[in-house]
Amino acid sequence: MAIATDAGVKAAARLASGRAERSWKSLHYLNLYRLVVASLFLLLSLSIPEQQIFGQESPVIFYLYSLIYMGFAAVAVVTISLRQPRFEVQLGVQVIGDIVIVVLMMAASGGVSSGLGLLLIVSLASSGLVAQGRMVMFHAALAASGVLIVQTLGVLDHHHAVSDYGQAGLLGIVFFATAGVAHILAKRNRLSEALAAARAVDLENMAQINQLVIDDMQDGVVVLDGDGKIRQANQQAKRLLSRVGLAYAGAGTKLQRAVPLLSDYLDLWRKNPQAEFPPISLGLHGEQFLPRFIAVTDKRVMGAVLVLEDMTRINEQAQQIKLAALGRLTANIAHEIRNPLAAISHAAEILQEDNDGDRGHQRLLEIIAQNTQRINRLVTDVMSLNRRDRTVTERIVLDVFLSEFIDEFCYAQTLDRAVFRLDLFADAFICFDRGHLHQVMTNLCLNALRHSQQRVGSVKVAIQHDNAMMEIHIMDDGAGVAEKDMARLFEPFFTTESSGTGLGLYISKELCHANAAYLDCVSTGKGGHFRITCQEGGC
Repeated sequence: MAIATDAGVKAAARLASGRAERSWKSLHYLNLYRLVVASLFLLLSLSIPEQQIFGQESPVIFYLYSLIYMGFAAVAVVTISLRQPRFEVQLGVQVIGDIVIVVLMMAASGGVSSGLGLLLIVSLASSGLVAQGRMVMFHAALAASGVLIVQTLGVLDHHHAVSDYGQAGLLGIVFFATAGVAHILAKRNRLSEALAAARAVDLENMAQINQLVIDDMQDGVVVLDGDGKIRQANQQAKRLLSRVGLAYAGAGTKLQRAVPLLSDYLDLWRKNPQAEFPPISLGLHGEQFLPRFIAVTDKRVMGAVLVLEDMTRINEQAQQIKLAALGRLTANIAHEIRNPLAAISHAAEILQEDNDGDRGHQRLLEIIAQNTQRINRLVTDVMSLNRRDRTVTERIVLDVFLSEFIDEFCYAQTLDRAVFRLDLFADAFICFDRGHLHQVMTNLCLNALRHSQQRVGSVKVAIQHDNAMMEIHIMDDGAGVAEKDMARLFEPFFTTESSGTGLGLYISKELCHANAAYLDCVSTGKGGHFRITCQEGGC
């Protein structure tokens, strides 16, 4: 309702402003007509007396009336420009002035037979249309009365014939007919304006609602013209195009300058509307977006709407559905699995103690122990997914936390501390759940250690500051992540290790997301490189 109200007020204000501007402009044109007529009368009054068309009965008085009419029009030019006094007052004064002066000129030019009364039709019609028909009948009555008075005075002075009353009456009928037509047209004009105002409110409401809906979309929407220029874009599209580079400078930017690949796709789509295009990487963290083109008209060359569908969000939703089903399953069977698993593990330990040295039995017992541990890790990882949103954030000093973490990690893994190389600086703070950050760092360091050469300085942990964002980098000197595995790296249950569960990186990404942070893999070609990006500062 707030949107509709605001839109109605704005539309009504625009309509009223436009109506007022048109009224003043119409009054200006009416005065321009008055100025031309007065100038013409003034020129005619200066002509040779024998050739005068008007003012035959009193040339001097007609000349005087022409000067008064010219001065009246000149004053009206000033008052209209200043718009003082108000419009209704000026219109009434000017139309009445037209009637009085023209009627006086008629009296000086032989009465009704001079034809000057026809000039009032323009003034009456303009009055009726401009003033919305409110005063036009009064003006028509005033003009008809003036004509009849002039005719009566002429008959009394024996200057006019009685038969001219018929012409005066017809002229009065024309005045009232003009007033009636102007009144009807003005009424229809008011109805049309009211309908236009209602339609303007509806259109404004629809435009605002559509804009709100489009801006709220997580997909990018870009309107392109026939030349491939960006005419309009929603907030998501503006954010994406701005992050691509400095080539996007708002509306009017060519798509070729902003994203050349999308411009190439547009050309291909115009040639083949059934063409499908692969996702492209946009945004700060390389999010995947699927481009689709929709024709604005039947002719694709006239323009198109580009929709950038967020594939990352779709993939995350699919994973959430997958994990929700898995969570419901594991919640019911995890306890049932752990009980027999504990029994198997305990039995294997007893058998190992009673083992008489048979190497075959020893190997079988090791296989049992390894696989029970693997199943237990899998159950623990899956169960931890249900606890990823239970965050208790606190202000963490990164250099202190990471130094202590590496010491604990090396002690727990019986690892030489020299394998890790730290690049830290003081006064680096983030807001994070301490337990979540510990689990994420454990997963990433185990992953880096597994793929590194495990020499001095093989794993590097560094923190960097970038535009109010704090970054934690975990790098190793291994072979790095294969290009074919990059897209699936954070998918649940995806692993390249035979002993892995495929949940470590996924859980780490989910825990970062729960803490308003972001985990991604940086492709450098120099080993594995993972980065945690989060807001700098305290909680």
